[in-house]
Amino acid sequence: MNSNDIRKLVEKFYEGKTSLEEERTLADFLLRDNVPDEFFPDSKLFYALNTHSMAIASLIDSFKEEQPSDRKTKMSHAKYWAIGVAASFALILGVRQFQKSQQAESTLFTDTYKNPDDAYRATVEALQLFSDNFSKGTESVEKANMHLEKAQEIINQSLKQGIEK
Repeated sequence: MNSNDIRKLVEKFYEGKTSLEEERTLADFLLRDNVPDEFFPDSKLFYALNTHSMAIASLIDSFKEEQPSDRKTKMSHAKYWAIGVAASFALILGVRQFQKSQQAESTLFTDTYKNPDDAYRATVEALQLFSDNFSKGTESVEKANMHLEKAQEIINQSLKQGIEK
């Protein structure tokens, strides 16, 4: 399934218009290990929903009775209603926690300096420090190159004297 199909399914999911089969397809895609970066937030949401939905489903299944009477049916409906409210509350808390984690990630990339002039000065200082250290390294290489050239001249003179003899 390509990214456009997944993007459309995600939009349809958030609008509440997906079928159960479409939700399974979307979950299969978003719950795998190598999800594209653009779908990473959706993947985190589906992971949270997936882990809590199993617990909610097992809770709902535990309240099922084989042959309920009228009174038991009314009690069963009340239990389902209460479970539905609890599930909605859990979903709201999960989405809220997801939003908080997204906000926390966005604060990691805040500016270090409030004033652009201070940032400029700090950048110039860092670049000057880099330049000074780079120049020291270049000087060392130049000295080594001069010694190498002298050694090469000595070797060449020795070879010339050896050939002349």
